[in-house]
Amino acid sequence: MHVINRFSRTVRVIVVSAAVLSVPTGAMAITRQDAYKMGQKGKSATAILKKAFPGVRMARTQEAPIRVLLADDELAAGVVAQTSMTLRDLGNSAFRPVTLVPQHRYEVTRTTIGLRIRDVDGGPSHTVKGPVEFDSNNANTGILVAEPASINRRYRGIIRVAAGRQDRVRIINVLDVQYYLQGTLPGDMPPAWGVKAPTTLSAGAIALRSRALSQRKLDTAPFDFTASDPKYLGLDGERVRTTRAVQRTHNLTLRKGKYPYPSNFTVGAKVMGSTAFQPLPGTPAPVAFGPTKAVAGATPARAQAAMNLAMTFRGTPYRWGGSAPGGFDCSGLVYYVFAQQGVKLPRVAEDQAKAGQAVTRIEDLIAGDLVFFADSSGYIHHIGIYIGDGMMVHAPQTGDVVKTVTITSGYFRKQFAGGRRIVS
Repeated sequence: MHVINRFSRTVRVIVVSAAVLSVPTGAMAITRQDAYKMGQKGKSATAILKKAFPGVRMARTQEAPIRVLLADDELAAGVVAQTSMTLRDLGNSAFRPVTLVPQHRYEVTRTTIGLRIRDVDGGPSHTVKGPVEFDSNNANTGILVAEPASINRRYRGIIRVAAGRQDRVRIINVLDVQYYLQGTLPGDMPPAWGVKAPTTLSAGAIALRSRALSQRKLDTAPFDFTASDPKYLGLDGERVRTTRAVQRTHNLTLRKGKYPYPSNFTVGAKVMGSTAFQPLPGTPAPVAFGPTKAVAGATPARAQAAMNLAMTFRGTPYRWGGSAPGGFDCSGLVYYVFAQQGVKLPRVAEDQAKAGQAVTRIEDLIAGDLVFFADSSGYIHHIGIYIGDGMMVHAPQTGDVVKTVTITSGYFRKQFAGGRRIVS
């Protein structure tokens, strides 16, 4: 398998130290909630692990790449990076790595001889034997997997796309175990526990690292884990407190004999209003609140005309990378309807969020304004056009159609990250 470049990081371990975790024979494992209560009482991570996993010892273990299956048997994979990516064909040693263009979207589909990588934004396409790798080159912004919509998140490291069954593709994330833990621990223990019981999160990070390394498969296997057990949410699932716990315990694992121990706390009941496998979303970053940037030819009348044109496309199928009447994605719909009025906007949502003038409150929007939705990391996952009365017209996701929806309540209200009024 391809080995990732080592991620440079210097972390001083301040919570735990290498130790033999021996307890009397017959001691019972504890739940996550028991571990939380111990952390609240000031117990160290070592004490928590000693109670939870009898007869194991703590040691530093050489880490290794983890391969996570994100999706299987999909018609296509769609990837995009904020920085340049490197494209490699693992099935053809004569294929020279290609540097791909930042912000361009790349669609991967099956062909009779391998895989086809199409630059949706007009660059050259590539036909390869496969599997193919998109390498973020350790960029902190990772790689966005926009298709299929079920895994519409950013991921660190490498995205590997391989042939699946029949005409389908398989999508795998290959990354250092440290980054895998950062995207997994928030789904294993509520990050809020770090407020009153930071040592519990440290114990959870050590246990999770041990479990991950103990369950790695042979290199001949296609992947090590699925993204569902434990729940892996990629870069966009990372939370500050759990990331600190992972970094504090760098390389520390539990071992029994020569090998990492498959340690796993039992789930127990709900605590602190959160279940262990349902981390709460972060507050959206105000990505559309930046300075005014004029757009040539923009007028209020043209913005409203663009909105009216978008409304005529209701019922048009969503198509990832689509920016024409046959099918639209969210930013493609915005791009097309404004272009028909002689107003040229950037093609992708991140750049569209910098055009025009910021509108910080939903209550101040007017018809024709653009509305943006993001997570706490600042990743814009959606865009629409405000039509008035608390509603927007948008292209939702694969399998859906252009439609209108409210943004004054529910999901879109919680994820609102600002609006932009397109002005000249």
